[in-house]
Amino acid sequence: MDYEARFQQSPFDLLTENQRNRVIRAASLSWFKPGQKLLKAGAEPASLMIVQKGVIEERHHQDKQKIYAHYAEDDLFDVRGLLEGQIKHEYICLEEALVQEVPAPLFIQLCEENPEFREGLQADLSEKYDRLHQDSRPGMTDFLLSRIEPGHCRPARIVAADTTLTESARIMEDEHFDALLVDMGPEIAELGIVTRTDLLRALALEEMPLSAVVSKVAVYPLINIESGDYLFNALLLMTQRRVERLTVFDNSELVGLLDLNQILSLASSHSHLLAMRIVRANTIAELVALAPEIDKQARSLFSNGVRTGFVMQLVSTLNDQLLKRLFELHFPPEFHDSVCLLSLGSEGRGEQVLKTDQDNALIIEDDKPRPDQLLLEEFTNLLLDCGWPLCEGQVMVCNPHWVLTQSQWQQRIASWIGNTSPQHMMDMAMMADARPVAGNAQLYKKFRKQLHKALGDQEAFLATFVAPALQFDTRLTFFGRIKEGRDHKMDVKKAGIFTLVHGIRTLSLEHRVKARSTVDRLNKLREVGKIEADRASKLEEAFLVLNRLRLEQQVAGSCSGNELDLDALDYRRRDMLRHCLHTVKKFHQYLRHHYHLDR
Repeated sequence: MDYEARFQQSPFDLLTENQRNRVIRAASLSWFKPGQKLLKAGAEPASLMIVQKGVIEERHHQDKQKIYAHYAEDDLFDVRGLLEGQIKHEYICLEEALVQEVPAPLFIQLCEENPEFREGLQADLSEKYDRLHQDSRPGMTDFLLSRIEPGHCRPARIVAADTTLTESARIMEDEHFDALLVDMGPEIAELGIVTRTDLLRALALEEMPLSAVVSKVAVYPLINIESGDYLFNALLLMTQRRVERLTVFDNSELVGLLDLNQILSLASSHSHLLAMRIVRANTIAELVALAPEIDKQARSLFSNGVRTGFVMQLVSTLNDQLLKRLFELHFPPEFHDSVCLLSLGSEGRGEQVLKTDQDNALIIEDDKPRPDQLLLEEFTNLLLDCGWPLCEGQVMVCNPHWVLTQSQWQQRIASWIGNTSPQHMMDMAMMADARPVAGNAQLYKKFRKQLHKALGDQEAFLATFVAPALQFDTRLTFFGRIKEGRDHKMDVKKAGIFTLVHGIRTLSLEHRVKARSTVDRLNKLREVGKIEADRASKLEEAFLVLNRLRLEQQVAGSCSGNELDLDALDYRRRDMLRHCLHTVKKFHQYLRHHYHLDR
């Protein structure tokens, strides 16, 4: 065993020098031949096993066809059995193997002495990636992953609804508040908020008398967030709702006010300021100039180790606001209520971090004028100027195929159901991820309702629809190793991400789940009991880790599009990639069985 290399790998890098020396003294090397059973289900484990050479298969002790995992060079097992005191599955040697064994008593002792080592062994994929990224940036504390605490909040002062504007201004001045909460009285039965700016506008612009009651000025309902939630989510909520203060509650108990200045004093991120600049832009030229800032924001957050899902949410919010403002400035006012601009694909799911291509469509209200073709082509060119490359598949509003009236979209839905050609399946997949970003969102809601109604119990259709998720190889060998291509590259979208996205999309359509993002769809499917919690958790982990591996190389410039450079992956990243691909492989099997494609 190359101890120096092993002790550089997680979680063995968490052992002290004394603990490492004890491992070296106690470890032994064993040889196993093909077909030999290393561990027997129900037995008490004697050692932690680390594969030096060969392949070991973990499978059900009765159903030999039920395979859980394969372990190859540098993999270790059975941590769970050691910690629980009993082996759950059986482990069989598939290829002649050399295995390093660390005695169970020493292993248990190390776990008791070193809680971080134990936690590292038990960590799931997401935790492993967080730890890996933290290791690469020692000493850095990311505020975005910090929780909201009472110390982050300003005290909240509540005044009665009949408090005058003069009294309110005096309280703010004397007690150093820049906002007051207002008990709106029994008829409304909730709290409102009034700020210094609100008072100034009421007195100076609206010329309200000083004796007017503050409830006439207060804004309600409040926008709340729970104590213990992420500071990032507070920043995201402020960005989405275009506010600078949130009311923090601990269940139903008021904690205080969290304001933007307080958050920005804790962070170097200025995403909210960028959002406000987008919203307040008065010219298209301003928006084009601001567009690159979104990518810069995404790269900065990602490079600082912010979780992939969080970066996706923030970028999606900023992109939506940019698209909405572009629409408002480019399309004449007569179209603002008669058409609906949709984002499709990864942009529609809110999963695009770095701009890849334009995917959009338009719904036009029946009996209303159609936007001029030149206007639509100019909008496509505006998006190009903002950094969205043209879509190779022409899924853009400049293509008449993606600009239809309500009635025409209804006919399109019927054609998808009646003719399951590859093109129709692609169209439906794109529209299943659609999200309204500008114009009249009610037009989209009607489309969505019609789509779900048309599907009904179309089991045979869904079996056809899901098929593309199963067409790509997961790039694992029979023995569970990563297949190395000649160029040492892997299309990570084909190998895993597309299967996860499309498979989960199909399950969501089947069960009328309205969520759009892959993670939200999984959570909803789990909530309604349509997918097991453990399976959903593993699929979510695999989806986020595969995306992060891709983004990491895209930001570093070593990945072109979806092509992962396998040579650029260190041991731990290769290990996570392999685990993710195993999860995808099992999901293949699940989908085949669920949609009766394995007959």
